[in-house]
Amino acid sequence: MKTLKDYFGQFPFLTTKDLIEIQAIGEEKRYKKGAFFIHAGTTQRKLGILLNGLTRAYAINSKGDEISMKFRKEGEAVACHDSIFYNQPSRQNIEFLEPSTIFVFDYKAIEDLAHQNTRVKRLKEYFFEQFVIRLQERLETFLLYSAQERYQWLMDTDPGLIQRVQQKHLASFLGVTPVSLSRLRNQRRADLNK
Repeated sequence: MKTLKDYFGQFPFLTTKDLIEIQAIGEEKRYKKGAFFIHAGTTQRKLGILLNGLTRAYAINSKGDEISMKFRKEGEAVACHDSIFYNQPSRQNIEFLEPSTIFVFDYKAIEDLAHQNTRVKRLKEYFFEQFVIRLQERLETFLLYSAQERYQWLMDTDPGLIQRVQQKHLASFLGVTPVSLSRLRNQRRADLNK
């Protein structure tokens, strides 16, 4: 994905005028690897569309360990639900794992535009639906799947992520230790070579 127009092209109900209005309320920004989009403890009601690059949302547990909660790549929305939906300080940090280009919106501006434009309201509802779907899917993988099944789920749903994310971040995302993830990878290779 290279441009905002490419991203919004997947929504045929949006008109050229809609795209102009949407683009007018945001701005394109570039971030270096390791920079933060949102810091835990801050209330930033912003939403980004990742044009290129990769982000990781993580929280720090009571033991002081970083727990990777989600990854977002090109063509995906980046936001913190605590701030967007509840206007509360974020419990997550969102960092860039690669040099990235992101189109950033103030969520209030999106809400205002959605009140004036039914097609933008429909787009906003789509984002919310996607958020709920991904949240439900993530929850189900932890409640219903074994570690091996979660690894297979990740391989099936987003195999490119395995190559782009450090093993320690993938391990915490899957709820296993880096050593366990290495075992899962080795077991999968062995199974494929049978």
